[in-house]
Parts: sequence; C-alpha cells; structure tokens
Amino acid sequence: MKRRFVRVMALLLCLLLAGGALVSCGETRRVRANARAERTVAKAGDLKIPYENYYYLVMTKRGELESDGVRDAKTLRAELASFADANLVTKNEALIALGYDYDLDTEKGDLGKQVDAHWLDLLESEFGGDRKAYIASLDAAYLTDHYVRRYIGVENYLSSAIVKEMLIRGELDTSDTSARALIESDRFARTIHVFVEKNNRLYSEAENRAHAEEIVQSVRGAGDEAARLAEMRRAIGGKYNNDYADTLGNGYYFTYGEMDAAYETAAFALAEYDVSDVVETERGYFVLMRLPKEAAYIEENFEVLKNKSYFVTLNEKVEAKLAEMHLQKTKFGASLDPLALPAIHAGGGEAVPYIIGAAAGVCAVALFVVLFRFYHGKTAAKPRKKGKKS
Repeated sequence: MKRRFVRVMALLLCLLLAGGALVSCGETRRVRANARAERTVAKAGDLKIPYENYYYLVMTKRGELESDGVRDAKTLRAELASFADANLVTKNEALIALGYDYDLDTEKGDLGKQVDAHWLDLLESEFGGDRKAYIASLDAAYLTDHYVRRYIGVENYLSSAIVKEMLIRGELDTSDTSARALIESDRFARTIHVFVEKNNRLYSEAENRAHAEEIVQSVRGAGDEAARLAEMRRAIGGKYNNDYADTLGNGYYFTYGEMDAAYETAAFALAEYDVSDVVETERGYFVLMRLPKEAAYIEENFEVLKNKSYFVTLNEKVEAKLAEMHLQKTKFGASLDPLALPAIHAGGGEAVPYIIGAAAGVCAVALFVVLFRFYHGKTAAKPRKKGKKS
C-alpha cells in the first residue's frame, strides 16, 4: 500500500512539474505583449478586432500626417478616427472570417505550425535569432508578435488552405475549359515590377521612395511600348531593385486574391505596357508594368495557372464576406482618443509563462508537503497491535 501511495504521489508531482515546464517552454517561442494589446475594440460579425490593430493603424497614420505638416489637434483626431474606422475591417479580416467558416485558423493546427516555422525563419534571417532585437523592432513599428504572426498567416498560408478545403468539399469548377477561359480573360494579369525595399540599409526610407518615383518617370518618358518595356527591364536590372525572383523575365501571372491588395489594385487598373504610380506596401515600393500574356507560357505552365484560377472563386467569397461584415465598436473601442492612445509594449507580457511555470512548481511542492503530512499523519495515528499475553 505504501509503495502504491508513493508511486501515485510521484506521478502527480511529475505531471504538475511537466505541465509547468510545457507552459514555459512552449510559450518561449512567442513574444507576449502587455495585456491591453488583445483587448477587443470592435466586432465585425463573429470576428473580434483587437486593440493592437487599432494602435498600429492610428500610430502609423499619425506619423504620416505629422510628417506632411498636419499639426492641428482637431484635424488630426478627425483624420485618424476616420482612417481607423475605414481600415479596421478589410479583405484581410474578411479572409480570416472566411477561414473560420472552414474551421481554419492561422493560430491553430497545421496553419499555426506553418506560421510558427515561418516566424522562426524570420527571427533568424532578420534578427540573427535575437529576441530582444525583434522586440525592439516591434516597438519601433507599433507592432506586436501576435499581429506579425497573423499577418504571416494571412499573407502566406490562409488563402491556399481555404482553396484546398473548397476543393475537398467540391465547391470549385475543376475543368480545364473553365480554367483556360479564366486565364485568358481580364481577370488574370501578367506584370513585371521593380521593388524598392523601405528598409534598404544603403538609403533612407524617403530616398528609397524617391528612387521609385524616378523609375516611374524614366519609364513613362521612354516613348512607345517597346521603349517603355526596355526601360522597365533596365530598371529591373538596376541598383535600386531589391526583388530578384523573376530572373527569367517572364513576369508574374496572377489573379485576384494572390498579391498584396495595393499591388493587385494597381495591376488590374493598368492597360498593357502602362506603368503604375509608386505602389506602397508595408515592406516597400513597387513600380509595375502590365504585359500581355504569352500563349506558350500558358501552355507550358497550365497546371500551375489552373490552380491559381481557383483564387478567383475565393476572392468572390472574400468580397461577399466583407460586404456582410459591419463594424461595431465595443465600449472600450468607443472610448479611445486617437491622440492619447495607451501604449503597447511588444515584450510587456514576456514574464507570464515563467510565472505560470513557477506557480506550477510551487503547487507541486505544496502538494508534496500536504500528501507527505497526510500519509505520515495517518501512519502515526494507527494504534499498534498489542501482543498476546503469555
């Protein structure tokens, strides 16, 4: 009986200590912001909009407005409130909500694992694995780790996961005839582009934008279609371009829902051989030209392009989802003053997992003491058997 008791007690202790260790070790990969970051500022259907989204939008926009000379508090407040309300629910939020309809979440399951792996690569490639440097960059950009991870999931994995689920459920037309008609229509584009990275270390952000503007002017001033294309290709091979993916010069064939929203909007608005204005994204500045699609390329890459064609149906679903999502602010969200926002500290909640782990350890020790006393107390309380009288 005693041995059995000791085994049970040891098992309970191991479970408690292991639980604490798992909480601590599992969470060390994530950078936790202070608690207010994930407070809900608004809802749109079943989707909750966290404070971190609002904070990023308002603080980045405020910097832009102030750099443009807007200083009046009343004007700033009105501009910021209007901007936030217009951008809290976008196609990205609609895509997340659509993912929920297919039981897909960028923070869970296989999608969550893909995002975690991508994030670890980012941490190593951009920050040499230095979490402190990563946290400092988040604070400087008004971001949180949670926001970055969700962005990674939406931009890189969620769309494909939804398309895969739509195929499994038989919601897509998979015939070659339909795919070919779509690829050859205006709903499929081909572009080439120059990408000037914002954080290019050789130049300031303002200088990088100026370089992009110079490229636009040089291409537009080149003359006819052939001259503009030649000038565009020179810019692609020039010193300001930071995208070397299209080494063969075929350009990018894509449909709705694949590219960054700003890039996509600019591309589908262009006529063939026209060049866009500077297209700003979070990472940098694009200058793009739309080109005619080549029949030989389509034939050679038909299966790849066919798979891309499914994103048209996905985009239609996203647009429909967005149309039914209406922003409703919470009491907390309605109380926020865009000019006096509580700060978010990207690493402000880092200690939480360790506190939980420590608490689990304390509980384990306490359990040991209680069970030890209980066991020995009961043993001591048992009366000894009296020996037989001779």
